[in-house]
Amino acid sequence: MAGSLSHSSPLNFVCNWPITFAMSSANTPFLSESPQVITDMAPLRLQHYGNRILALMLLLLHAAFVWGQDDLWGQAVVLAHYGAFLLWQPFFSGQQRLPWHRTLGVLLVGASLAGLHNVWVAALWCVMLAGLLGAVAVTLPSVRERLGLWSAVLYLLLLLFVWLLPQCYGLPVRQVSQVVFWRDGLLLLPLAAALFPSPRLSRGGLAVDLLYALMFVLIIGVLALGSYVAMHLRQSDYASSLLLSTSTLAATLLIFAWLWQPRGGSSGLRNLFSRYVLSLGLPLEEWLKQLSDAAEQQPEPDVFLRSAMAGFTHLPWSTGVTWRTPDCNGSLGQKSRYATSFTHLEVEVTFYTETQVNPAFALHLRLLTEIIGYFYAAKTRERAMRANAYTQAIFETGSRLTHDVKNLLQSLKTLCSAAEHSLPEQAMSLQSLMQRQLPQMAKRLEITLDKLKAPEKALDTNQIQAREWWRILKARYAREELRFNMDEPNATVWLPQELFDSVADNLVQNALRKRVGQPDVAVRVELETQPTPCLTVCDSGEAVPPEVKDKLFHAPVSTYDGLGIGLYQATKQAASLGYRLELSSNREGEVCFSLMKGEA
Repeated sequence: MAGSLSHSSPLNFVCNWPITFAMSSANTPFLSESPQVITDMAPLRLQHYGNRILALMLLLLHAAFVWGQDDLWGQAVVLAHYGAFLLWQPFFSGQQRLPWHRTLGVLLVGASLAGLHNVWVAALWCVMLAGLLGAVAVTLPSVRERLGLWSAVLYLLLLLFVWLLPQCYGLPVRQVSQVVFWRDGLLLLPLAAALFPSPRLSRGGLAVDLLYALMFVLIIGVLALGSYVAMHLRQSDYASSLLLSTSTLAATLLIFAWLWQPRGGSSGLRNLFSRYVLSLGLPLEEWLKQLSDAAEQQPEPDVFLRSAMAGFTHLPWSTGVTWRTPDCNGSLGQKSRYATSFTHLEVEVTFYTETQVNPAFALHLRLLTEIIGYFYAAKTRERAMRANAYTQAIFETGSRLTHDVKNLLQSLKTLCSAAEHSLPEQAMSLQSLMQRQLPQMAKRLEITLDKLKAPEKALDTNQIQAREWWRILKARYAREELRFNMDEPNATVWLPQELFDSVADNLVQNALRKRVGQPDVAVRVELETQPTPCLTVCDSGEAVPPEVKDKLFHAPVSTYDGLGIGLYQATKQAASLGYRLELSSNREGEVCFSLMKGEA
């Protein structure tokens, strides 16, 4: 640190050169190192000897304000003491180049200590040093490091209350030999502090909690002034007044500590203080409740944003607020000359206040803007998801109804073929066939169109008896050379017609596609009604590949021979009605799919 101050800091004290020369002469290779290396190593060396420098600082303080009081050499020792303090202080690093106004302040403090060399300045300086050391000590994690600093704090407090304050109050302590003996015996505390390990302080002010420092200074000041007031009001001696002031202050601190965080789970001053710091003029809990209510009640992002901004217009510090997004903009209240703007997630909010916003309150408003931005982004995504869900529903419904349209087209082709090749004597039979099939086809086409119009309400509510559905299925595939088996031809069990039609068409069409490459593939369709309905479609073709089997019912599968989105949609449709679709057998020559009652 000494070498570094001489290279880069404006504070080039005379004591820096001897320290650097002593360090260099003690180790000859050190002389050959570059000035930059010396500059980098000096803070580490000084930090290693931090407690020794602290002890030296306190010894010089004792010499200046106790032994050298009212003497000219004492003023010179004050400058040496202040130099040792600058070597130890945790506010700025030795490599830091201070601006001129901060350098001037540092020099003025040292000049004031040397020029105003009296007992009142010494007492005030001891109070400030004790508060600073105490604030540093509470931030240290190691107990041994804290003990060194607390020893220094104890020395300063005892010197203050045993020697300095009695002189300030006009007490003749300098003539009391016992007091002089105890005064000089206090030097054992700085020597003890030098024996403890030095703390590794992070320079730049981060090692000092200014709130703790201010609190320690105020407590010491209250104790000093309280003893003076008690001594004059009670007309008692200094020792009893100091004891009374200490007891009163200790009792007050104990009561405050209990009120800060009471036992039994009840809230104390700690919670009230936290709520006040968080609020900063804004009832945070009430505003957050209004924000959550608006988020639940308003599905549209623009309406939600206006409801959220309305809460700011009722606050005493606010005159108005404006907001702007890529889709909308708006304003509430009146504009003022003091405006503070924040932007988060494409939401720009401008707050208008009666007075200038301080930095702490500006940070609070930024946090509120970020909360509004997150809610608005969530509402925007929710609207996009609703649109995507509707589009997805149309897509899924259309994909599921594709096979119905194909079956209707196949039925129409069958009827057209029958009409083209019918003979005049078959007119009555053709008419009967048309009367049975055309109404059914019209009904199925109407159901398909209704589902396309309202895909989110596309539920299977039509029921049909098993024997009737089986008869229609056999008639539909009468020309495809399928083998049909049913356990009870006269079964009266009711089946969900759309589900069984869709699944049967999917499975049968997939099985028939295998005949393109394997004409001799046999297809078998079975229906069991007892104990629960179960439809099974089997073929004698190749087994389903493993990579297709793993995601057959969980995602669309792109294949050249079927087994694509149809089974995926059929699986979802079956699950919505309490059925499950599964691959019951998968081996060469025996591939079976089954639709049965029960959840997957």
